[in-house]
Amino acid sequence: MRELFSRMMSFLLVLFISCFFCLGETIDCGGDNVTETIIVGKEGKAAFRTVQEAIDSVKTNNDQWVKIHIQAGLYIERVTIPTEKPCIILEGEGNSTTTISYSDHRSINNNSTFTSLSSNVIASGITFKNSYNVDIKTYKSYYMGSRIEPANAVRLHGDKYFFYNCSFLGYQDTLYDQYGRHYFKDCYIQGEVDFIYGSGQSYYENCWINVVGRSPNLAGFVTAQGRSSRDDPDGFVFEGGFLIGNGKVNLGRAWSPYSRVIFHKTYFSSIVTPQGWNAWHYVGNENGLTYAEVDCEGPGADTSKRVSWLKKLNNSEMKAFSLTSFINNDGWVDNLPKISS
Repeated sequence: MRELFSRMMSFLLVLFISCFFCLGETIDCGGDNVTETIIVGKEGKAAFRTVQEAIDSVKTNNDQWVKIHIQAGLYIERVTIPTEKPCIILEGEGNSTTTISYSDHRSINNNSTFTSLSSNVIASGITFKNSYNVDIKTYKSYYMGSRIEPANAVRLHGDKYFFYNCSFLGYQDTLYDQYGRHYFKDCYIQGEVDFIYGSGQSYYENCWINVVGRSPNLAGFVTAQGRSSRDDPDGFVFEGGFLIGNGKVNLGRAWSPYSRVIFHKTYFSSIVTPQGWNAWHYVGNENGLTYAEVDCEGPGADTSKRVSWLKKLNNSEMKAFSLTSFINNDGWVDNLPKISS
């Protein structure tokens, strides 16, 4: 009898924990309604002087949208949204005037200027920058001969993120798109080596991707996508947008055996290498990789010399990589609050 009771209690505990996490996953933050606005500024009557102080003031397990409006200025700080604080909007006054910057190059899980670990996060009109690989005197990337380290501008580990009109500045590992469904619209992303990487399930719409190459003889990599299983839903989809810059760059290299990246109707400048892609650690096992370029344009869009294992997707197959099918099948994007900046 005691054993039966013990088993029932264990079952109920597992059920409770499961339901708790289910509720956490289905939180909608009150639809499109913003219940509170907190002002951050360098001077005047702003409630807080730092972005982190404003985030810390949001109640634990918040379930309604809270907007943190960040006035124009340079905020030199490391910023983290912890797991227990979902439903936060970071609103800057434009990516040319509101900047969050920090300098660090430790492990990829600990060096980010901005880290988000909760679900349901929105950011608009902000530049996120890791200045470690940038010469503080000239504000230009270091040249050949200087040591370049992985240095994230952001690390994103949570579901249902929307970034609008934001900039991400770095050199190596700029945007760590680690986990979750993420929607980037009208953003600017800068780097040279693996500067959009991770295992996120993400859709990049009309984004400008700028390559800051140190040498015309050293080709960088835009993406290093980390899909580890054929059944995993993650991957990077680039819809429209522009790939520009200097030097030479590959569109991606395989961080994991089922790495998946699709460019659709993107403009490629001449910086793209003829081969376009690199299997990296998976040479000889390219069948698991899904790399595709569909209806792309520009001098770098010639696929005649691309790797032989480049996927050719038809219109029917591309439907799986639309915004709705790929990240928005439950309609979360449609229910977001109105975003400015």
